[in-house]
Amino acid sequence: MISFAVESKVYPLAYKALDYRSLRQDLIAGNIANQNTPFYRPRDIEFTQTLAQQQAAILENKKPLELPIARTSTAHFGLDDSRTYRSWRKPDMFFRDGHLARNDGNSVDLDIETTELGKNSVVYQGLTTALKKHKGILNYAIEAGKNI
Repeated sequence: MISFAVESKVYPLAYKALDYRSLRQDLIAGNIANQNTPFYRPRDIEFTQTLAQQQAAILENKKPLELPIARTSTAHFGLDDSRTYRSWRKPDMFFRDGHLARNDGNSVDLDIETTELGKNSVVYQGLTTALKKHKGILNYAIEAGKNI
C-alpha cells in the first residue's frame, strides 16, 4: 500500500494558531494562579494581526509592507528571522489593564479570566476539529482516487 502525504497551505497557519492558543491558555491559567499575588497584573497575547499577515502571505502571496534591510557585507549583523515574512513573528504580549486594582495592587478579575479561558478553549477545540475533518476529507479523496 502506498502512503500519500498531502499538505494544505492552511496547515502551517492552523498549527501556528493552535500554538498561540496554547500559549494564551497558559497565560490565562497563570493569571488565575496569581490572583492573590500582590501587584500582579494579568497578561495576555495579541496574535490575530500576526496570523492575518501570515494568512495574506500564504494564501494571497502578499508580502508585508516592510522594507527589507540590505546587508552590504556578510560580516554585518542581520535582523533576527522573526522580521522576515517567511518566518513567524512572535505574538505581542501585553498587560490586560482596565480593571480596578485591589488594595494589594493585584488587578486580576477572576470572572474575566475564566470567561477568556473558556472562549480560548472552545476556539482551540474548534481548530483541532477542523483540522481533523480537513485531513479526513483529503484522505477520503486520496483513497477514492486510488479506486478509479
